[in-house]
Parts: sequence; structure tokens; C-alpha cells
Amino acid sequence: MLLLGQNIVKEYGIQTVLDIKKFEIHDGDRIGLIGPNGAGKSTFLDILCGEIPYEKGMIKCNCDIAKISQRGESDGISDGKFLSQMKLSQSMLKSGGEKTRLAIASAFSKHAALLLADEPTTNLDVNGIQTLENMLIGYKGAIVLVSHDRKLLDKVCNQIWELEDGELRIFPGNYNTWMKQKTREREFAEFEYGKYRNEKKRLEKTMRQVKQEAQKISKTPKKMSSSEWMLYKGNASIKQGRVQNRAKALKSRMEQLEEKERPKELPKVSMKFGEQQKMKAKVAARIDGLSIGYDNKVIVKDVKIQVLSGKKTFLTGDNGTGKTSIIRCLMNHEDYTFITSEAKVGYFSQNQENLDLEKTVLENVMTTAIVPEHICRAVLINLYMRENDFSKKIAILSGGERVKTAIAKLLVSGCNFIILDEPTNHLDIYAMEGLEKLLLEYEGTLLIVSHDRKMIENLADFIYEIKENQIFNIDKF
Repeated sequence: MLLLGQNIVKEYGIQTVLDIKKFEIHDGDRIGLIGPNGAGKSTFLDILCGEIPYEKGMIKCNCDIAKISQRGESDGISDGKFLSQMKLSQSMLKSGGEKTRLAIASAFSKHAALLLADEPTTNLDVNGIQTLENMLIGYKGAIVLVSHDRKLLDKVCNQIWELEDGELRIFPGNYNTWMKQKTREREFAEFEYGKYRNEKKRLEKTMRQVKQEAQKISKTPKKMSSSEWMLYKGNASIKQGRVQNRAKALKSRMEQLEEKERPKELPKVSMKFGEQQKMKAKVAARIDGLSIGYDNKVIVKDVKIQVLSGKKTFLTGDNGTGKTSIIRCLMNHEDYTFITSEAKVGYFSQNQENLDLEKTVLENVMTTAIVPEHICRAVLINLYMRENDFSKKIAILSGGERVKTAIAKLLVSGCNFIILDEPTNHLDIYAMEGLEKLLLEYEGTLLIVSHDRKMIENLADFIYEIKENQIFNIDKF
């Protein structure tokens, strides 16, 4: 055993962030640590490597630990082999992605028995993520990986640790196995609740019938002789006793019936369009022959993209290959670009420019909504926005909550052509799954810039990839 933890409690002020009974890490473990934003995942890793104290409990560590920080910080000199894999040199001026790559190379260079990786895909492009994936798969020690990259969790992990409400649940298998298990648990909880509800209704109905029967017995017939009265009284007494016994038995059954909570369900919401909103044109947008460059340097040349109406088209590629620039050229109706006049376009930028910082979440969403308020609320809830955040101003929200608001605003606005530029940035895994389900049901046209391999795999009708200054239409990603 590399590490053992028992009865770990971590508090910030009066709030208990972590309350974990027991966990073990063994050699060969590939642990994916998941949970909502703010669940305490980074705090947990900081505790494991001794960077921050905890209030109660015990951790026994029998190994050396290396850590990839979410902030992209690196300590120590990196092995040239790993620098080469991450396409870096020690002397390079570091962008966000380069800092992350250096932090990865530095951590791998320690050859520690336990590697803690806190959002190691931050600022990495597709190539960087795939390189990291191969490095993690080949790592000789144990790994605890915090990531929102579902494909990475699928490829690397043999356990999933779910952190929610301060408690830790451990599941065998990868992310996909965890998803199936959660689905089974939800279905079983719904079955158990249905069984409980039906039994409760049956008992309540029977108790009402017994009560009515008791009332009938207690009513004495008006005309009776004394002998008839004595006979009736004897029979009534016997019947009354039987009814009382039944009533007691039913009451006991009711008291013994184990109460089941109704499973939490996401409200159902339809992303279907009316006929008047659908585009008749076969092609919603087209780019034909566009080239982009800066300071006499070509970024991407002779771009040819066709976005078909009602389809989901993805644009992917490494950082700095011009993806966002292509979208901006299309939005600005520049030369070599075309958008059909039938399109009502909604655009989500990485800066969430469609939000008013001084308005609340619900006010922002309702501003351009063509559906009632309860539908707007349902869409937000399906993106795992907490209902008590609906009345908060955008200015005080985290990046993830702003992203959810901006996307919800587009989805209820009646736009039949939505363009999303990296919509999964800042979202936790639960929100990603929620967004994916909404987009899957969306009947309009989608053009999405993304490096989220799982989303592309699950949603894409067409994929365009930028590589070596050129754009290619590919079958799969």
C-alpha cells in the first residue's frame, strides 16, 4: 500500500469541505477523482501531498509523491526526454499551454511512486492532451487524476473516486463504467420509490375501507326485538374486534414501511423547433477559400467549410491554428464567407460577451427568451446551475456559472443556428453531460469549436480539423 487515509476532515471556517472515512492507494492504481466544481478535489490533492493541513484524521504515506498543479507551476529541472515529449525546452518563454507542459515534464521527471495530476489538460490543445494521455498510460507508478476530460478518464483510469457533499465514493472501472453504474443506481432508486409509493397508496386505501366498515358496524338498526338486539350485539362485537385487529395490523404495516425519498430528476425540456423556425436552405453557412495570417505569417490557408442545416459540425485543432479567427470572420460576414438569410444566429464566445454583468442569471436568460420562465429555469437546471444562483448577478459568478448562463441564454432564444467557441471550458463533468444532452436534442444547426474528444465523438455529424496550416474534413476524431 502506498497511502492510507482514515477519517479525514477538512474545514474552512464553519463549512466542512471534506469528511472522508477511509481510502487506500496501491501500486498500479489509476484513480480518476471527479466531482462538481467546488467539491474540494484540489483541496483533497493538496492534503494528500502535505501542502495543507486538515482538522481531523490520519494519512500514512509510504512513498514519494510528484504533483502536476492546476496552476501550471513546476519545481525542479525536467528530464530532457519528457521535455521532448511535451515539445519544450527549459529556456522557452512560457504561454499558458507551455507552462502546463513544463509542469507535466517536471512531475514525470521525478519518477515518483505516486503522481497527483490536478487538471493537467488545462490550456493544452488536442495534440498536448493525446501526448499526456500516452504518458499517463505508460506511467510506472500510481496516479490520482483530477480531470474534466472524459475521454482521458476512460483511457487512463481503473477506478473512479466521486467527491460530492464532502464524502468520497469509490467505483471500480473507468469513467464509462462509472456512468453506467450511476444510471443503474438512478433506475433502481426510481424503482424502489415507485414500489414504496404504490404500497403506501394501497395501505392508505385499505385503511379508509376498514374505517368505513367500522362506522357501518357501529350503527345500530332502528327496529329490533330484545332477542334480536342481543344476537346483533354479539355478532357486532365479534366483527368490531376483527376490524380493530385489521386496523392495528394496517397501522403497524404503515409504521414499518420504510420511507423512500423521491430520486432527484432533471426537469424534462424539449429542444424541438416549430416549422417556422427551421431553415429551408440546405446550407446554413459556407467558407470557401478564406486564408488567415498575421505579420506576414500564414496561420491557416484556403479554408473550405460547409455547415449543413440541422447538422452538428465541429471545428478542432491545436492552439493557435486559427479556429476562433475563422469563426469571427464568419460572424463578421467577411469575404469568402456566407450565412443564409434564413439563419437566426446565436454566438457563444469564450468571453461570454452576450451577458450583462449587472443583471442576474435569470434576467440575462429571459432577456431574449421566446419560451416561458419555467422552461428557462429547466434549461439552467439541466446545465447543473444551482437554483439559488438564479438571482445572483453575473459579475459575482465563477467562470463555469457564466458559461452555463450564456449557453442557456442562446438555447432559449429561438436561434436556429448556434455557434459555440469552446463551450466546455470551465464546466465540470456533470455540466458537460447536461450540455451534451441538450445539444443532442437541439433541432437547429450547430457549429462548435472544441477539443473535447468525448463531445465530438458523441455529437458530431461532420468534423473539420486544422493541421499544418490546412483544414481537413475527417471522418472521426
